[in-house]
Amino acid sequence: MKRPRIGLIGYYGYGNYGDELFHVVFRKIFHDCDLVTMQDNQTRPYYNKDLKEKIASMDCLLIGGGDLVIGSYWTDQYFEDPFLAKPIYIHGVGVPTWSREDPKIVERLAKFFRHKSVRHINVRDHESRAWIEEKLAPSVPVTVTSDMVCALDIPNPPKRQGPPVFGLITRKQMPGEIHWKNVTALCDKARSLGYEVKNIILGTGGDRTDDLVGLAEFPYPHMRTVQSENLVELTREIGSCDVIASMKFHGCVVSTLYGIPAITTITTDKFRNFFQAIERPELIAHHTHTNLADRLAPFMARIPRLTRDHLRRSAIGGLAELRRAMLDEFA
Repeated sequence: MKRPRIGLIGYYGYGNYGDELFHVVFRKIFHDCDLVTMQDNQTRPYYNKDLKEKIASMDCLLIGGGDLVIGSYWTDQYFEDPFLAKPIYIHGVGVPTWSREDPKIVERLAKFFRHKSVRHINVRDHESRAWIEEKLAPSVPVTVTSDMVCALDIPNPPKRQGPPVFGLITRKQMPGEIHWKNVTALCDKARSLGYEVKNIILGTGGDRTDDLVGLAEFPYPHMRTVQSENLVELTREIGSCDVIASMKFHGCVVSTLYGIPAITTITTDKFRNFFQAIERPELIAHHTHTNLADRLAPFMARIPRLTRDHLRRSAIGGLAELRRAMLDEFA
């Protein structure tokens, strides 16, 4: 029997931790299919001249996951008209509803989402579903399941030695944008409570390079920095911590999967929605908050096993439904 060929569309190849983990999850779910990344280049033009030929060689196209449904600008990456020549499955996406909306962009998205080629739409939170249903009026129902990374088979953390570990995950922002004074106060408090401070460069490839550039603004003398081009090693570094503070969403998600409380230092939609969903709103904070250090208590409650099991079941269930729908198309 011919192996199905699935064209994968998303923010892949840049080294962003969460997106690369999406790729890992998709490869796991479609282990018996040929999963082909559609994007040819990391800068415009994202697709080579033979895009239509490449599309024609696929059985269907899979778009996801992450913040791909953007109402404020068009990226030429995710919802291009030529893709509609094949059955389209959209899975695990989110909507950054904090950004402004351009009516022309919203209408362009709506045209795509309403097309008869779109067979499946799945999002990572209820807020994204509400936006898509209201603004785009899609042609098929929108389902909600936990973030796809919750289906990840996380590696066992390394054996623990020494003091408890406070993990700090930062990212490059515009120069001078991050309020490092508040981050410093948070790290100082962690040290006063007996933690070792470990900075995790949570990116690979180009994303790793950017993170290192951003970290140059924060020459904190009392932390060690770890980095790797290996996603498993980076994930284990998260699992070796006792508390995390993260500017990266999937640093928080993976920390949660380990049961480790993660203090957000960004408050965009996906952070707020996720922590509200797991009923830990006290962990939501921002690097601009002068009381950021107050989020770190002497005793931080871990994420209950029941919560983690629910996240995993939800994510796996959604992916199983995606697989059934896609393979039924090939049958």
